[in-house]
Amino acid sequence: MAETARTGGERTRPGGDGRNGRDGRDGDDALSAWALATFHAAALLVVPLTLAHVVAPDALGDILAGLDTLVGLALFLVLWGSTWWTNRRYLAACAFADASGTLGAGARWGAVTGLPLLGCVAVAAFVATNPTFAALVLVAGSLLAPIVGAVVGVVFAALDVALDRVAAALVS
Repeated sequence: MAETARTGGERTRPGGDGRNGRDGRDGDDALSAWALATFHAAALLVVPLTLAHVVAPDALGDILAGLDTLVGLALFLVLWGSTWWTNRRYLAACAFADASGTLGAGARWGAVTGLPLLGCVAVAAFVATNPTFAALVLVAGSLLAPIVGAVVGVVFAALDVALDRVAAALVS
């Protein structure tokens, strides 16, 4: 993780972006981690479900019908919690002013996020379909989840940098 630099008694992350704290527990970083985790978790659900609905609407309806509200809520909370945890580390490891460093941190922590997401998909597959399919999802997914997570992490990091620059332009 990136070390914080001391400037005038205030902790800031490398890159001088003015965010306090190093692990998402202080001030702006806590809010940033919460907001990014919520946005990333929602996007991780909405985008694939929308694509699945476009490609195979009948199959998606059958799978989702097998899930109840409590299971869906529990899976979302696991996804959001793991995304929040990794986003705190992602924010501590990067400064949005350094786009390449941010993309690297996004890849690293996106790969970590891929594994709990795989767990959520496997549980949903187990509950909604059958154990054999869930086992297949776990075996194939354990190889692919970190790779897909890293790619998605880079995409989210690029989006985060772009949105941070837009926000900075609007504020100044």
